[in-house]
Amino acid sequence: MRRRFVEIAGVLFVFGTLTVALTWPQAAHLRTHVPSFDDSLLSIWRIAWIAHAIGSPAPLADANIFNPEARTLAYTDAVLLQGLVATPFIRAGASPVLVYNLLILGSIALSGAAMYLLARRLTGSWPAAFVAGTIFAFVTFRFDHVMHLELQATVFMPLALWFLDRAFEDGRRRDVAGFGVCLVLQLLSGIYYTVFLATALAVAIPLRSLRLTSERRRVFARQLVVVGALAAICALPYLSLYLQNRTTVGERSDADVWMYSATPINYLSSYPAKLEHGLWGGPLGRSERHLFPGIAAIGLALMGLRGWSTRKTTVAVIGTVGLVLSLGLNTPIYGWVRELVFTYRGLRAPARAAILVMLAVSLFAAYGWAAILARCPRWKLVGTGLVMAVLTVEYVTIPGELLPLANRPPALAHWLSQQPRSVVVELPLPKADALHTIQDGLYMYASTFHWQPILNGYSGFYPRSYLELLDQIRDFPAGHVIAYLKQRRVDLIVLHGRFLKPDEFGRWAAALAARGDIEQVAQFPEPGGDDLVFRLRR
Repeated sequence: MRRRFVEIAGVLFVFGTLTVALTWPQAAHLRTHVPSFDDSLLSIWRIAWIAHAIGSPAPLADANIFNPEARTLAYTDAVLLQGLVATPFIRAGASPVLVYNLLILGSIALSGAAMYLLARRLTGSWPAAFVAGTIFAFVTFRFDHVMHLELQATVFMPLALWFLDRAFEDGRRRDVAGFGVCLVLQLLSGIYYTVFLATALAVAIPLRSLRLTSERRRVFARQLVVVGALAAICALPYLSLYLQNRTTVGERSDADVWMYSATPINYLSSYPAKLEHGLWGGPLGRSERHLFPGIAAIGLALMGLRGWSTRKTTVAVIGTVGLVLSLGLNTPIYGWVRELVFTYRGLRAPARAAILVMLAVSLFAAYGWAAILARCPRWKLVGTGLVMAVLTVEYVTIPGELLPLANRPPALAHWLSQQPRSVVVELPLPKADALHTIQDGLYMYASTFHWQPILNGYSGFYPRSYLELLDQIRDFPAGHVIAYLKQRRVDLIVLHGRFLKPDEFGRWAAALAARGDIEQVAQFPEPGGDDLVFRLRR
């Protein structure tokens, strides 16, 4: 037992240390900075909303964005599990920024540790397991998603396969149950990866079942059906939110899916901020499609292909399915899957299925290193250290800019927190053809200090009411726009001077102040421009 504890502690220390090193300087600014992306702000808002809603009258699904739409938390992956983990800390007074950073870094480190566990079982070699964990946790695919809380949550994928392998080998019900629990937890922490993994397992499990005796196969099938039914019952309330939202937000367009479908050449592209950008970077891929596993990982994985086994077949099937799915509409297969499985119609980025390719590469690399050590056992310590060093150097990424965030409410947010429930619209809004701006993300982050309902929002889907708002607001502050805002039950209009040109800010403020049905009620100096608040009288 003590030896096992020491091993676990050592594994967590290694992957924790590597995580801090490869994401530096994020760990030096846990309370004050996040990766400078709107998705970072979205993730902070999600976990903060869950912490706010739990134990309060606020319905969990009906978050405060896109007012008056319902179930807005489920307009994107709700990361419910991460939110539940974050809740006691946030409610105890911890900064959501700190909790978000710890969740991101912790997810990376724990994913490496989970892969270590799986690879150690499959290969019987702890050095090979360290190699697999290093690849899975730090392959540059991760740095393309360093801001995505749900896309770093891969810890339950290796754990699910660990339980599944035990169930096939030993036939124990508790392992089948553990497999089901891991799938549910993966779903609650990230929907994309769960859908892709379930698709791969729908192929891999029947194939591996063929190697069981007929009696074992029947027993295993019964166990799997029972666990699958229980898992579905647990997951159904969560998934029902997304099913209901289909009527509000619709499905992904072919154009969106095409944009985020990988091509084979993308598997030679690494994240643009890598040191070898000139060789492996931008020209071969784009955002969401930097899928190069690394030279060392590929070399080790090729060596792991020698000496086939049933377990390797399972790994190969999972990786192959992931590869095909990641190509999206560049193959007819994905179109067929979208027609057959409605869940796929809500997914925008098929390229994310490449996580299954990274999983398979990690495991085959472990097999490859285990085979080398079987011939040269003296290389166990020094050789493993060198291999991990080579992988680490290859995965080093030049850090992007970090976004500073205040842990105390801005003056405007503090004022709003003291007001009765008021519907707020914050201006400026993005253009309809350029929705991905950081402004709405900042508005959402600021709303975590007051939780007033806002018409603004940034998420995976946009409701028709928001797109209509963008269309109407183009003529702001014309009379018909003010009438429209009254129709939308808006109480407060906020002008953010730092996001507007000075002449535009002055013109808008003067036009609002000149109206008899609008009064300025607050003004807050801020770097870059004042925040002005106007109240509409209906």
